Amino acid sequence: MSILPKKNEIRREEYRQAKKANGGLWGYFFVKICIKISRLWLPTKRLRLFLYQIFNNIYPPGINEEEAEFPLHEYSSLNSLFTRGVKSKHRPISRGKYELLCPCDGTIQDVGCIEQGQIITLKGIKYLPESLLPQVKMKTFDGWNYVITYLSLTDCHRVFSPQDGKIENIIHVPGARLHVTPSFQNPEFPVYTLNERMIFIFSTTIGSCILVMIAGSDVGNITLPALPDFKPVGYSITNKNLRSPIPVNRGEWFATFELGSTVILLFPPQNERKSILISPNEKVKYGQPIFS
Repeated sequence: MSILPKKNEIRREEYRQAKKANGGLWGYFFVKICIKISRLWLPTKRLRLFLYQIFNNIYPPGINEEEAEFPLHEYSSLNSLFTRGVKSKHRPISRGKYELLCPCDGTIQDVGCIEQGQIITLKGIKYLPESLLPQVKMKTFDGWNYVITYLSLTDCHRVFSPQDGKIENIIHVPGARLHVTPSFQNPEFPVYTLNERMIFIFSTTIGSCILVMIAGSDVGNITLPALPDFKPVGYSITNKNLRSPIPVNRGEWFATFELGSTVILLFPPQNERKSILISPNEKVKYGQPIFS
């Protein structure tokens, strides 16, 4: 593990990545403006469909209107379109008692097992669980499995419970806004450790599970329909140990990204022989089994 870069170095890297990702300075400012106006109410059906079609042309294959909970013209802002729900018939929830389900739509970036106290991604970037999960108290993470899922701009941006259980602890870690897109990740700037993130600790039928939502360069907010009153405190870590844990069913919506980012799911080794059912670069949907 290398020494983490300083804040001014991170800020310069954020700016450099943003310019590169958006085709230069003007593209960078255009995206910043779009993020600002994404919550503005769009007054007419014609205007909404016009803007949404432009979005689909820029990011093919675009948003799947057949799966969307409502017709696209009923989403009154770009933000409401990004945070849309999906019709339940398109996301059947597997009912195997000891299965672990995919918590979100996206593309599998990495799958592995923590060995010698490290998470090692396919790009060769190493993470200590303690740096990724500050204030999470576990005797050991050795032998735990991890699944890293990347959400593109066209994916459903809601996050769902991977198992039946309870949310017992929520931790907000303030941080940077580096790109989580795989092509931008490098060992000098370990994005999962540096970026803002929300950590959820679940008790489930297969033991404790940890889910980490990592904010990306364009994520303006992470909202919690399961706990709408949760408010991070300034620039320090906010650790909320729930006196009354929140019960959740498998496949139940509990959090939302406003724009795209990454979800990391960590779960302990099992006594019985079980198998990982997904692999890197595989497109996945929430509710499908990923471990059984």
